[in-house]
Amino acid sequence: MKKLVVRMFVISLLLLLGALFGVQQMNEKLGISQPEPLVVLKKQEGKQIESKKGNELVQKQQNELVEKKQTVEEVGRFNFFSDMGNAIADGMNYGSRAVLSQIMSFVDNVLNGEKTNAE
Repeated sequence: MKKLVVRMFVISLLLLLGALFGVQQMNEKLGISQPEPLVVLKKQEGKQIESKKGNELVQKQQNELVEKKQTVEEVGRFNFFSDMGNAIADGMNYGSRAVLSQIMSFVDNVLNGEKTNAE
């Protein structure tokens, strides 16, 4: 049973690394270095709400959004969780690239029969 679990873990790890490597190779070949921003379609602004309460609610929400935008411009944007997520993502990106680089250089050296400096 232990052998089966170890084999499944190794196979899963190899598949994951293979998928990551394949995605990285395709990104480099296609020249995609940065993700493209999503296209956001704007809704029609000409919609009219028939009830007065609806108009008042929409106007109130728009005023709140304008006030929030002004406060964000004054204070500056700071989101702890977003910054923490970006730092973790950058670290994971750096780590995975380093690991994949080491694996691929090892495989390249083995396949091409090049000798390492240690020998």
